[in-house]
Amino acid sequence: MLVSYSWLKDFIDLDQDPKDLAEKITRTGIEVAGVKHPEEGMKQLVVGHIIDCEPIAGTHLNLTHVDVGEDEPHQIVCGAPNVAAGEDVVVALPGARIAGNVKIKKSKLRGNESNGMICGLQEIGFPDNLVPEKYAKGIYVFPEDADVKPGQSAFAPLGMDDYIFDFDITPNRADTLSMEGSAYEVGAITDTPVKVEDITLKEDGPDWTKDFTVDVDPELAPKFYLRKISNVKIGDSPLWLQRRLWNAGIRPINNVVDVTNYIMLLTGQPMHSYDARAFKTNKLVVRKAEKNEKLTLLNNKEVDLDPNDIVITNGEEVVMMAGVMGGLNSEIEADTTDVLLESAIFDSTLIRKAALRHANRTEASSRYEKGVNWDATTRALDMAAMLLRNDASGKINEGVITGSSEKRQPVQIKTTISYINKVLGTDISSTEIAAIFSRLNFKAEINNDELIVDVPARRWDVAIPADLVEEVGRLYGYDNIKSTQPVLAETHGGYSKKEEAIRRIKNIVQGQGLIEAISYSLTSLEKAIGFSQEPKKPVEVQMPLNSNRSTLRQNLMTGLVDAASYNMARKQNQLAIFEQGRVYDFENNTYNEHEHLAALYSGNVYFENWQNNNEKIDFFYVKGQLTNLFLALGINTDDVEYKAEVIMYMHPTRTAGIYIKNKYVGMIGMLDRPVTQSNKAMKDSEIYGYELNLDVIIPLILNPHTTAQTAPKFPAVERDLSILVDQEVTNQAVEDVIKENGGKYLHDLRIIDVYRGSHIAEDKKSFAYRLTFLNENDTLTDTIVNEAITSIDSSLEKQLKAEIR
Repeated sequence: MLVSYSWLKDFIDLDQDPKDLAEKITRTGIEVAGVKHPEEGMKQLVVGHIIDCEPIAGTHLNLTHVDVGEDEPHQIVCGAPNVAAGEDVVVALPGARIAGNVKIKKSKLRGNESNGMICGLQEIGFPDNLVPEKYAKGIYVFPEDADVKPGQSAFAPLGMDDYIFDFDITPNRADTLSMEGSAYEVGAITDTPVKVEDITLKEDGPDWTKDFTVDVDPELAPKFYLRKISNVKIGDSPLWLQRRLWNAGIRPINNVVDVTNYIMLLTGQPMHSYDARAFKTNKLVVRKAEKNEKLTLLNNKEVDLDPNDIVITNGEEVVMMAGVMGGLNSEIEADTTDVLLESAIFDSTLIRKAALRHANRTEASSRYEKGVNWDATTRALDMAAMLLRNDASGKINEGVITGSSEKRQPVQIKTTISYINKVLGTDISSTEIAAIFSRLNFKAEINNDELIVDVPARRWDVAIPADLVEEVGRLYGYDNIKSTQPVLAETHGGYSKKEEAIRRIKNIVQGQGLIEAISYSLTSLEKAIGFSQEPKKPVEVQMPLNSNRSTLRQNLMTGLVDAASYNMARKQNQLAIFEQGRVYDFENNTYNEHEHLAALYSGNVYFENWQNNNEKIDFFYVKGQLTNLFLALGINTDDVEYKAEVIMYMHPTRTAGIYIKNKYVGMIGMLDRPVTQSNKAMKDSEIYGYELNLDVIIPLILNPHTTAQTAPKFPAVERDLSILVDQEVTNQAVEDVIKENGGKYLHDLRIIDVYRGSHIAEDKKSFAYRLTFLNENDTLTDTIVNEAITSIDSSLEKQLKAEIR
């Protein structure tokens, strides 16, 4: 809601700096997102009167002489199609600053000097959607009723000298979606009386109620009222009204439509005006739309009405989508003479769903869906009628037709002073609390500790004692509430052993270069049970937002796959991401939660550059990352076993189940081709990943903390070993023999080469290893190392029939 400071002053005596006032408002619960001063950054914009206007031959330009309140008129060249003699316009004098910090200078156009610029509203900072349609492609011309004089500043007549507060309200404070509601709020904050005038309306036209019938379903519209205004003359609204509309973010249209918008801004009550010719049947019906009904809205958008849409009809055809937008067939036009004014309250849920369904959210629908003041309905109708008499020369026909008029009981809340102080942790006196409710214009009665508050209908968000506590707290001032120690028992902070283990695992994975992702716990049923060895019974949501968010996940991999798809669609193919979170299932009549860790890799091991080969990520790279994780956690890799598994959405021959001490802890592998081929962004990619059940792994962690060792004082000795073995002999078998016979000083063992080729027999292969020997307490001698190498060679020859090369 955009709130005008000058308009607020119609209700409250304000003399505070607008920015200081915005800070006070924010501190009491209504956030002010910003304060805009439209004239800021601009200068030397004045009112000018065009004395004469002559076209420049051969061009679209006109040569004008403009009275700007100086001794001599200014000669200005203007190309606007609507420039003419006798107009009062906005002139930027030489040296002026207009929107975009553009400086106006004297210039020469087609040989004619131009001493200034005649401006359109866009050129002085007005957004396109606020400029009246007749001035959208030309200069702005002040209406004839505008009290302006040549040479005076143009800022005040256009409302640019105002300060505009942007109230960023929460849904429960829709009472501030009106100037009156905002005035009550600001008056309470500043402890200033609020002046909201009542209206006494005099009807001066014939009775029209006997010849017109209204049929309203009270379930759809609990309050519905109609008035008729005759003999209106359609034209522009007076400048004061246009000024208030565009400062509130609404484009002026004509003097009838502008009045309904103005009353909505003033009271918060949405209104609508119909051309009475749309109701030649002398009948109005409020009902739900029927199947296959259509309506062309005022914005020329044709909609297929839904059976749950509330519509207004003339008994034969639909003329409005109630609470959202009127139909083109009942639009106020230039030749309209008789107008029907509607003021109503509609079912908020149906209005919200209709606006969402047809992607047509309006100022009216946003107010209906949040709530409307039930006490303002007839008052708003009378105020609009009075303005149409004043500004459109209309006659107010006698009588109001009531379609429905549901009554609401006034809200009265009983509580105690001690309850309010207990909740706030304060010691506010009953006198102070009474003063706070007086500032809010709430009637309050205090009897010792007892407090009874009558809540006005304009504050429908206040309904229970806790709401009164909030009102007292925010107006008393949160800054005035003293800080105290909690009276609860002291608890010691810290993480559980499981939480510490999870944090340590995440730190290790991040240290491997992976970036953490966070995905939704809800997904589709198919994705929820995928990537699992044995899917459990899923946990489904009773009322999901949509089918893609219907089931709690049983794996983390599906979220990472979605993240990969999003990134690859944006040409980010080098991925190393992980997620740690919970998965869910229903087993043994119990809802279960499990901590999981998943990682996903795509692209190359290193970013492509001149130093690194383009080594692509494959199964063994990911397996190496996983092995390093197990080593860092102190899990003996001899206890880890990888077995071929068939897992949904994983490649049938490049996937393995991970077992530690014969317990299944997760899976590792490549995404199945159908998964990647079905996604255009991932079509040509090989994507690998793993997922671990941390509930099983954490109890297996042997080293809860990482320990550091000093660097050895004595040098290590390295020896290379090359052997020839049969094709069926595995690297693991060779390493087992070397470790078993390498002696106590064998410190490290790495394979450095594997060869199969023309230089050796077809049934053979060659392995090359680098062995590192280290004695941390003494210098190793060649004799000790040679003995170890001899033992290794002999054992390899005997056990694996290896040939030492």
